[in-house]
Amino acid sequence: MRDSTSRDLGDKASKFKVLLVDVDSKIPNLALMKLSSYHKWLGHEVGFNVSDPDLILASVIMKKNAHHVDGLKSFYPDASIKIGGPGYDLNLKLDETVEHMKPDYDLYPGMNYSMGFTTRGCIRNCYFCVVPKKEGKLVQAQHPRAFHDPRFNEICILDNNWMADRDWFFETSQWIIDQGLRLRENGLDIRLLDDGLAEQLSKFKLAAPLHFAFDSEKDLEVIVSGIDMLKAHGIDTKNKTSFYVYCHDDSQYESALYRCNVLKEERATAFLMFNCDKPRTDRIKHLQRWANRPWLFWSIDADQFTYNSKKWKVKA
Repeated sequence: MRDSTSRDLGDKASKFKVLLVDVDSKIPNLALMKLSSYHKWLGHEVGFNVSDPDLILASVIMKKNAHHVDGLKSFYPDASIKIGGPGYDLNLKLDETVEHMKPDYDLYPGMNYSMGFTTRGCIRNCYFCVVPKKEGKLVQAQHPRAFHDPRFNEICILDNNWMADRDWFFETSQWIIDQGLRLRENGLDIRLLDDGLAEQLSKFKLAAPLHFAFDSEKDLEVIVSGIDMLKAHGIDTKNKTSFYVYCHDDSQYESALYRCNVLKEERATAFLMFNCDKPRTDRIKHLQRWANRPWLFWSIDADQFTYNSKKWKVKA
């Protein structure tokens, strides 16, 4: 969301009112938190419950929810409206000044962890991912000390491929370890793993399992090798890792099931990620119910249960 407020509205700082709209974020919205910090810095009134706003800043994460902002102009005919987020416009970005603001963690009451990007972009070009178009090639962004709030003992690293810049990963991760912070992260590329990286991962205090991906059967050998490496460095892959298994549409059902079963055999937990822009067939729903519930995933095979009228039943 490219914001020119500082140029257009700075002379109205004491009176200017900014309404933030978080359409569908499942976690606190980092862009809105930075925009909140920026407008507070300008002296504006800003938040989710601002009446009679002069400016509305909305964020949409999922394309399927873009229609939720259609009525903003009707509700607020006198307000300037700017809408961004990957679900609405991949080309809109925060101004550099806003991008480097420390997030306003008070925007989400009850939030108990810091969050941010140490890198932007990615070295990969996965066909299903918007990151290459949205963020481009991998570049360093911020050191965690720039966005960590000392009130919290947890930190969430949102990088798309944190380990891809090896030296920067060791520098930023060691800072987190030295601070004694519990870690959450957005996803790690197990295809990059070596003994040095695995040893570093084993040093973290974890607030959530380490996340990896098993997107294609062609990566089978490197995935199994990576899991073995994690185990060799003392990481409990059953309870301390989670592997995203991407399924683009129903035609990939057999492949997704196979990858889930490989992970189960290797004592690593699976989580089926399905393309939300495609309709879920009954067998995809069934596979998600199994794979995404660890108590089912670890106790029975995918074909050993039925689900009817919100009741589980193990087949005889």
